[in-house]
Amino acid sequence: MERWVRNPSLRRLLGGVQRDVLTAEGERVELSASVGVSAKLGSLVRFYVDDVVVGEVPIGSSGEVRTMIRAPSPGIHRVGVKVCNDKGEVVSDLIGHRLLQVASGRPVVLVHAALFLPRRSDDPMPSASPIEALRVLIDEGFELVYFDIHEKNRDALIHEEVLNQRLPPGAILVYSAEEEELRSLGVDFVEMFASTAIRRLRAKGVPVTTILTERDEDSERSRAERVIVMAPSTALDRALSGDFEAEIRQAAQLLRDRATSSPLDWRLDQTTESRLVEGNSFHAELDNEKARERLFAAFEQAASTIHMQVYIVRPSNFAEHLIVKLIQRARAGVKVRFMVDALYSDEEVLGRVNPLISSLREEANVEVLAVNPIELRKQVDISSLKKRDHRKLVIIDGHRAFVSGRNASDEYFSGFDEVPVHDNTRHESIPWLDAHVEVSGPLVREVQETFMHTWARQGGATIPRQEDVLPELERAGSAAGRLVVHRGLAETNGLAMYEAMFDVAEDHVYIVNDFPFVPALERAIYRLLARDVSVKLLTGSATARRDDGTFFPAPLHRTLFEYMVKGKLEPLLLAGVRMYEFVPPPSPMIVARGGRIRPYVHAKLVSVDGLVTSIGSANLDATASFWESEANIVVEDAEFAGGVEARLQKLIDDSVELDPESDYWKRERAQRAVVATLWPGTFYS
Repeated sequence: MERWVRNPSLRRLLGGVQRDVLTAEGERVELSASVGVSAKLGSLVRFYVDDVVVGEVPIGSSGEVRTMIRAPSPGIHRVGVKVCNDKGEVVSDLIGHRLLQVASGRPVVLVHAALFLPRRSDDPMPSASPIEALRVLIDEGFELVYFDIHEKNRDALIHEEVLNQRLPPGAILVYSAEEEELRSLGVDFVEMFASTAIRRLRAKGVPVTTILTERDEDSERSRAERVIVMAPSTALDRALSGDFEAEIRQAAQLLRDRATSSPLDWRLDQTTESRLVEGNSFHAELDNEKARERLFAAFEQAASTIHMQVYIVRPSNFAEHLIVKLIQRARAGVKVRFMVDALYSDEEVLGRVNPLISSLREEANVEVLAVNPIELRKQVDISSLKKRDHRKLVIIDGHRAFVSGRNASDEYFSGFDEVPVHDNTRHESIPWLDAHVEVSGPLVREVQETFMHTWARQGGATIPRQEDVLPELERAGSAAGRLVVHRGLAETNGLAMYEAMFDVAEDHVYIVNDFPFVPALERAIYRLLARDVSVKLLTGSATARRDDGTFFPAPLHRTLFEYMVKGKLEPLLLAGVRMYEFVPPPSPMIVARGGRIRPYVHAKLVSVDGLVTSIGSANLDATASFWESEANIVVEDAEFAGGVEARLQKLIDDSVELDPESDYWKRERAQRAVVATLWPGTFYS
């Protein structure tokens, strides 16, 4: 029964604690469980750690319950769950338990489960006994944790082998591609998940120094992660020579560094490959018309260089103006470098060219580069279609930068009072809500550097590292910020950025996005709710709606996507996230019935506790978290965050709150259910 409960499908039926946990003393810990058939027996769940009650949670309709506690003293603790009735009497003791392992500060070794799982007959045997190596590492002062990275969740099998082979006790950490939205795609995700696991654990104060696996490795990746990867035979040899002092010192230094850093900065430093830069000025812009005016004004002020990267260049009035203005500045002597994603700008894909971009190519003082072109049909596969560059960057003279969610098309740069809207206006003509952040100060150099790095990696002509490209930058303000860059399938920096912000929240979180949440962020939001943090989501409609909720004319895939997104958001709505469909201010140009519209929301914005705000290109979905390359600015400044949140609250006040009991929500329930069944997964968003 213990083994059955560890099977994810059977656990949902029978009930049980979800997973083992590894953390550091004092860290917040989520304990979660499936109640299964026992939900019918009682009304609340009681969580135990070592037979001590640590939380009571009402049983809801979802069948899953969670509570947040502070990690107890170092050691290995047993977590159990009991179902109680209204009187608090235990009516069912759920089968099985999980481990809560609290690190003591000693160096931690992650033990690859493949070392002791059953092998095929043709698999080579390890040159030394893994079990002997484990016992030696314990004697040398290490803590052991088991981990597995695999297409499937093999937790039950690992647990069984730990018991059968009488291995030392330790938490089992499972990273399953199937459960992280990377299922059945033929992707080698092992390195990415390994890096993510190490970084997440260090962010919690767990001093991971070593991985014990089938063979030694001294790679660029392992050196970057500051982790020793070794085989059992190497562990035994090093133990004989007493050669583990470096790991002990590394663990102690990590704990000292953590003690002198703020919780947010520590998490971001450990997980996002970014650094905090002081002395900047930031401006957030959510108004499309003002965004267009500010961008074009910046072009006019350019004296030496304009560097611009976008995802989409689509035939439109805005794109025509953009091309003309760039050509005008190039002819005035400003060097223009323009970079686009090949697939989504229809440039250098199977011989196709974008006429707008062709006009730029013809200019002597303009260089154009298509990122990840697709030259041959045999290059068309999942990876080439999904591993795209989603960043939107503009850098003026190396002094001013825009980091944005906006592409080069009308819906991103047209104001809601500039576009006529009647009952039969096509969805494609209606503007979207979007956002960018402008940066002045030393952080601009990092935006410029990431543009130059991509340009060089994609084969662009060398950009001289001279004063008009990388000038010395003086302080431009008092705000601190960082640039977080995610490079698809190399790491999970964007995902980690949002996780870090959610995990330090104490009072409230604002989210602006209109994509289904990747599972890791969905779990992070449930953790927010479990500790009574207010969560407000400003979303939109993938197919624009009239005031009464009916759709404007639109392609079928937009409407199906709308049903899918709302279906994915419904569990969070029922759990307590307050959600709002964006409604822009009324305009004389809008004569559709009711006089108001509910457009799409394309902005990617998160703000926490009036202290820290992220704006950029990264959605909170699986595609942005794993596949595409992204760039966001994280601003750590109370004045900036307070201003952004005041603006968001005003937008929320004027919008429509989603109510699961409303007629509007109920009348689309069947459509959401059908699409949820047929849609191939949020990966395809």
